[in-house]
Amino acid sequence: MQKNKRDSHFDRSFSHPPEKKCLANTSPLFFELLNATHDGIIAFDEISNLIYINQSAQQTLGIKADDVLGKPAVSFIDDDNLLNSITHSSLDSMQSFIWRKHSLIVTVSRLNEDNRQKGCLLLLKETTSIKNSDDIDRIKEEFASLLESSYDGIILADRESILQVNASFGRITGVAPGQLIGKKFNELNNKKHVCLAAVQEVIRLTSYHKKTLTLQRHLTSGNEIFVTGNPLFDRHGQVIRVLLNVRDVTDLKSLEDQIKNVTNICKETKAMSDVNPHFFQGIVAESPSMRRLIELVLRVSRVDSTVMLVGESGVGKDVLARLLYRLSDRCQEPFISVNCGAIPDNLLESEFFGYMKGAFTGASTQGKAGLFEQADGGILFLDEVGELPLHLQVKLLKAIQDRCCRRLGDTKNINFDVRIIAATNRDLHQMVANGLFRADLFYRLYVVPINIPALKDRREDILPLSLMFLMQNNQKYKVNCTFGHELMSILETYEWPGNVRELQNVVERMVVTADADVLTPRHLPRSVQNTDGIGLPYSDLPDTMNLKIAREALECKLIERAIAKTGNTRGTGKLLGIDHSTVIRKAQRYGIDIRAVVSRARQKAAVMLSR
Repeated sequence: MQKNKRDSHFDRSFSHPPEKKCLANTSPLFFELLNATHDGIIAFDEISNLIYINQSAQQTLGIKADDVLGKPAVSFIDDDNLLNSITHSSLDSMQSFIWRKHSLIVTVSRLNEDNRQKGCLLLLKETTSIKNSDDIDRIKEEFASLLESSYDGIILADRESILQVNASFGRITGVAPGQLIGKKFNELNNKKHVCLAAVQEVIRLTSYHKKTLTLQRHLTSGNEIFVTGNPLFDRHGQVIRVLLNVRDVTDLKSLEDQIKNVTNICKETKAMSDVNPHFFQGIVAESPSMRRLIELVLRVSRVDSTVMLVGESGVGKDVLARLLYRLSDRCQEPFISVNCGAIPDNLLESEFFGYMKGAFTGASTQGKAGLFEQADGGILFLDEVGELPLHLQVKLLKAIQDRCCRRLGDTKNINFDVRIIAATNRDLHQMVANGLFRADLFYRLYVVPINIPALKDRREDILPLSLMFLMQNNQKYKVNCTFGHELMSILETYEWPGNVRELQNVVERMVVTADADVLTPRHLPRSVQNTDGIGLPYSDLPDTMNLKIAREALECKLIERAIAKTGNTRGTGKLLGIDHSTVIRKAQRYGIDIRAVVSRARQKAAVMLSR
């Protein structure tokens, strides 16, 4: 077999010792074996000129042997690290690099003779191949998706300019990502935007110190952010990129509060888990305030202290009173409930204390036991206790203190063991100050006060309550109604002045009057239909208006009124069901001065109080 040009060059470059001259006779077969291997093989002499390249290496590197044999490595290899491996024996013998869409692992073997370096042999092993531009596009898309999926703001920069910015950065800071991409980072408007000044500083410090650094800054919106720079290095240990992470610490603090609430809820749930679930039927406590209230009820139910339930009409004072009864040790004894405002004044005394036969005209011939006597051993629930007339309050106080009473027309006392639970929707403190309620009775009843929040102050309970009432009415009227999404949104944001009682009545009215199984806003009573969640009449908008303009006008007014109501952007976001940063962005868009709106609302409230 005739030797070709590269075989001869290879033989001339590496002479054989006398004892191994037989290799020269087998070199043609040897070179055929090198050409047949799947991996690429190339060899250089002591001055880094190419002296051999097999077929696989030619295909991988996209070069021809006749074009490169005898030429220095630097003429056709542009990778500095690979060149250094060829020319410097002290460098790593194995490394990876990318060559024209090919990912290669290169193993460098030194060729020595008489302790002198005579060249090197490179083994090129292809690990992955990027076959076409579609693969490159796919990788770019995946990288972009990964960048956008981050909840934190992400900026990728080199030592001069901004390369990539995700949407979360704009959400957190209010600076549009499109304004930054491609800009020199030292030319950013750092005077107008605090966040951009922090970005500049972090890039400089991270590049200089070559380590991760974090800065804390406060934005003009009041939010607190952490800007963290992470250096990305090349093979020589130089910083070539800086990856910045921008985190809204305000959200983290809010999350920390939520975690604390969840921890407390878990403790409460553990305490409640030991109680028969049947006791809590009809009780909805999804909101933190109601969970705290139920936990207090659990503690109070174990003792015999007098309880005063305070709350607006319709919040469910009677429901909690019955829960206290079911959880108490008196649950096997009577539960007597009386509405103090529903009994005529002239019959109150006989109802409370009872009477003997013939005690007064119209009295029963058998006589009658009073409420205290009927509740002996159990609980007496005095609903609307603020409606009691003053003359009866004196006698009621004495009966509670002495734990005995006397029937009308009787001469002997009747002892009783009764626990008192009272409830009112009135301000008893103010009534005492006005002389409408006895102070001594007030302090006798006001031992353990439990304030029940209004439904508008525990909006997390609105939908669960609505669904519970819907299920009850479906069973009662043998129908199968469901709530539409838009209807649920209105139910959750409406103020509910009548509280749980109003919600229960509205749901029942919709179920019995609806002409379809899916309940929508048109099935609501007009009083609820004509207002949105914060009392905004739709009649404020003209009958004819461009839809986009009308939507923006309504959105602007909703945000203004919610800010005035809550006094801060976080509360506004919670009320409107959006993120607080969205509130800030939309307020800027519509030119709403948040501080001015809050200030006007406070001034208006102060004027109302002064009246």
